[in-house]
Amino acid sequence: MELTDALQSLMALFVEHISMLSADITACIKSKVTDWIAPQAKFIQALFADISWES
Repeated sequence: MELTDALQSLMALFVEHISMLSADITACIKSKVTDWIAPQAKFIQALFADISWES
């Protein structure tokens, strides 16, 4: 599996499972993930450009 595919699969799994947490914790996690993505290299930002936080 290529790195880009692995990162996208990992993030999809992560997003799927945070929806099971309380709203307060979910909002905190979403904020932290968004803060983490912002300074990353452009190719990593592009991998996560289509993250859907909706359940």
